[in-house]
Amino acid sequence: MKTKKLLNNISTTICLHETKRDKYVSGAYGDSISIWEEKQVTRILQLLIRHPHLHLIDIGANIGTYTMYAASLGRFVLAIDCFAPNIIRLRRSIQLMNLFNQVVLIQNAIFNHSGQSLRLSIDTRNIGGQRIHLLNNYSYKYNLSTKNPYIVKAITFNEVLPILNAYGIRSALMKIDIEGSEHFVMEKGNQVFDTLDIPFVQMEWTIVKQYINRVKLILDFFNKRNYDPMTDLCQILNQNEYSQWPDDIYWLKRNTPNFC
Repeated sequence: MKTKKLLNNISTTICLHETKRDKYVSGAYGDSISIWEEKQVTRILQLLIRHPHLHLIDIGANIGTYTMYAASLGRFVLAIDCFAPNIIRLRRSIQLMNLFNQVVLIQNAIFNHSGQSLRLSIDTRNIGGQRIHLLNNYSYKYNLSTKNPYIVKAITFNEVLPILNAYGIRSALMKIDIEGSEHFVMEKGNQVFDTLDIPFVQMEWTIVKQYINRVKLILDFFNKRNYDPMTDLCQILNQNEYSQWPDDIYWLKRNTPNFC
């Protein structure tokens, strides 16, 4: 479907799941009058317009709301999603909008070990809500040859750096929404953050905040690199109260102008 215009003139095309199987993301689209996470997408577009040198890294792209709007604005997008039915729809949206040169799709889960086969949880009414099914001993021996979309192959985030380098990407915004696995981006993503200028990271906080070890890894990573956690109103969050933070938070690199 053709989407709602944001900021007066930016629209795109999105290929949806059946809403009975995807009540949140696909269900958010209503006859070009609403989209998924409109407020957050609009914020990303405003920042891209304000900072023309920035591109987008979309981790947990789902059916591609952020990816398609940013690409339609003319920016390069590295879109990562491990679920084949999402990638199929996103690829078709790219074809319909003729944005082949704007988007690179990666169909893998972000994890702390490359090459592992991981199993996703199944939610028959919320396709976007799959999570990596983590075993305590990290022993994964699932068979990828079954073509089961709920068995996915893992990479580390550092492995995407050669792709970004090949496309000449030096600066990017980042959106991370991978259902409680956000910490894996930081655990094996230091090379990307230390090579690129990433001034702003939008991160879903709903699930990951329930796991103190994951929270500590994320806080340590961003504190070491001089980021502050913010609300959508640019209020600095108290790191001792992480369990009370909102569902979406924003990591902003200190001394970065024109973001708040």
